[in-house]
Amino acid sequence: MLELLNNRPFDNERNILNADLFVNNLKHTLRGFKFNTKINYEVYRNITIYTITWNDDKTYEDILELKKEIAVSLGINTIDLHIEKITDQQVRIKVLNMKQSTLTLRELLEEAKDNKNIPIGLDDEDNVIYFDIDKDKNILTAGVTGIGKTNLFNDIILNILLKEDNTKIILLDSLGVNYNDYDKLCKVVNDNDSVIKEIHNIRREFEERIKLGNKNDKIVIFIDEIYDIIKQEPSVKDDINYLLELGHTANIHLIISTDSVLDEDINYIFDKDEDVLKLSFYLTSKQEYNKFLDKAVKEKVGRDGIYLSTKDKLVRVSIPLVEDIEIKRVVDALTNKKDK
Repeated sequence: MLELLNNRPFDNERNILNADLFVNNLKHTLRGFKFNTKINYEVYRNITIYTITWNDDKTYEDILELKKEIAVSLGINTIDLHIEKITDQQVRIKVLNMKQSTLTLRELLEEAKDNKNIPIGLDDEDNVIYFDIDKDKNILTAGVTGIGKTNLFNDIILNILLKEDNTKIILLDSLGVNYNDYDKLCKVVNDNDSVIKEIHNIRREFEERIKLGNKNDKIVIFIDEIYDIIKQEPSVKDDINYLLELGHTANIHLIISTDSVLDEDINYIFDKDEDVLKLSFYLTSKQEYNKFLDKAVKEKVGRDGIYLSTKDKLVRVSIPLVEDIEIKRVVDALTNKKDK
């Protein structure tokens, strides 16, 4: 099935050439301040990591005194330079590559070695980030309108469809424009009134499954822009909260997006740290990041990528770009296969 997805060869030659140049600049700069250094680097899709080691009487504090000079040598602004201390005589610096690559779903699936879980993207060091549906159970994602949440949904939907494992997909889209191409394989519910009714029905199905002790096949429900739905019918937040907390016990999982987390009703749903994977796109304020991710964040978080919140840290993630033609190819192929 991978042949149905776009194949765009990845070329990192320009970033490797840049890294060679920056290392020479950096060696020359540090030599001018009496540093005897060894500099290694690793070039990834979107960042390059420079490791600087020295073996003389210079200290970490001496390196920090040269932030401006190091930033110039690496072709970046001083404000974007973070020098991570490894030992008293070794530091690591991560720099965004000048040439940013677009990840395709085909590339991601070819990199993924775990066939059980759903690959959703790559971290800075090109490690695959997975959605472990049995462990993480649900996904909450927040970001301003037009930033890429629908693309994330398409990434996950195609992942599930390509597994062909009888998972039932329900797409709740109050805007009625984003997911109609899937209607041959998924249940697509468009207008607000129907979406609200479907959420109530899903809760009833959960209760019926629990009553009968029958989990049946897995159901994954995608709810796009939940804020608009709750504004029309606030009572659905109780059903959604209930399903987020208990739905997995009946094999029901939710993937929900919103463009804001500051509203009290939305925060009621999104202020969770258990049984959810949280992905933050660009939000409008530091207050929103802190509320959603439950961490003290830097001002530029969200401006330079999509962030996954883990218990220990924030991880920047590259999400594959999914194009309409890929959706059509996959849906048509699976529909034809089902009809035979």
